[in-house]
Amino acid sequence: MALPNKVLPGFSATLYCQPTATPTPLTTANLSVYASVSPIVITGNLIPVEAIPAFGQDDAMANFNVAGSRQSDKIPTQAAPTSMTITAAWNPADTNLLLIRGDAYSGTVDRTFVISASDGTGIVNYAFNGRVGQFTVDPNPTAEAKCTFTIHPRGNQYGWSNNA
Repeated sequence: MALPNKVLPGFSATLYCQPTATPTPLTTANLSVYASVSPIVITGNLIPVEAIPAFGQDDAMANFNVAGSRQSDKIPTQAAPTSMTITAAWNPADTNLLLIRGDAYSGTVDRTFVISASDGTGIVNYAFNGRVGQFTVDPNPTAEAKCTFTIHPRGNQYGWSNNA
């Protein structure tokens, strides 16, 4: 998998989702190809999130003990992609939020998501296939209504790509 070859200090990030009610997620190989991911990164696929949470891979390891001895070890394993809890302004007319709500209700829809990070001159895309779980709406009468949902990336189905 290609890693981004540009560090983006002070970057801004946006979240996009693959359109349609019945998406076909990108293959694991294509998640690392900028030309395959960039068609998703368009205004019509933008999810209006308040902030992008931490994204990438979580630390993962296997522990073992040898019975009857003090010997044990921690072995690094393939790290799983990080689940992301997202907060957005709830707009029941937003097509992408309605897609995500439908995905959460179904619980079985795999969709490609892309976080596009830019420093104004370069772009790094983190693309992953995921399922949405837990979708709630907070209709606070004294503030803007918000929705919260969690995207759970599918194991090892992620890729980094850049335009440089």
